[in-house]
Amino acid sequence: MQSDMTDHWLTIFEDRYGPGSYEQLLTFFNRPCVTYAEIAERYGVTRERVRQWHLQLLPDAPRGHQRQRLCLVYNQKRRLLEDPLFRSFYQHARPHFPPGGIELIPTRDGFRRRMVRLAGSTVAIKTARRQSAASGPERPAYTLTNCSRPVDFVYFRLTPADYLLLPKAAIPSERTTFLDTPLSKYQRFKNTFGAFSLDDVAHVS
Repeated sequence: MQSDMTDHWLTIFEDRYGPGSYEQLLTFFNRPCVTYAEIAERYGVTRERVRQWHLQLLPDAPRGHQRQRLCLVYNQKRRLLEDPLFRSFYQHARPHFPPGGIELIPTRDGFRRRMVRLAGSTVAIKTARRQSAASGPERPAYTLTNCSRPVDFVYFRLTPADYLLLPKAAIPSERTTFLDTPLSKYQRFKNTFGAFSLDDVAHVS
């Protein structure tokens, strides 16, 4: 009976507001930064009518101040991804972890840009400085500086396409050099998050 009523309501709604209008309405409701006023203007109704739709269709969904807080968090995350270094890290890490596996660390005004949690471990995010006196384009060398904070791993951005993900214990206390050749002891950590496996962490030298 409830399903029949929903189907009937949906048919009437789309007859009035056009094909696809119901799915679009749900999309608006699932975007906390879209206000009731904006939805009301789109459908030519009052904000109170939009509130009633929201309560009817998604009775357990956030609303009011909770919806505003979700919008604030959404904008903070969007600004975080506008940071080039963090965006590189996120693009490299995302394929290796399930949705929600990249845990942001909150601050009073947003989230940390240079530190996250992955699978229960803390990762520092840094840029490796390419050495100008490198042997040549075929053998680039990078300076890797350790992190003074208590982290488990350090992500180094080498180029837009390349990175290292190293256990902090594998990096000397201050800095070291990564010569990008097959013989480097760090080569097995290039372009992979394999350092998260227990064997790799236990046998770093």
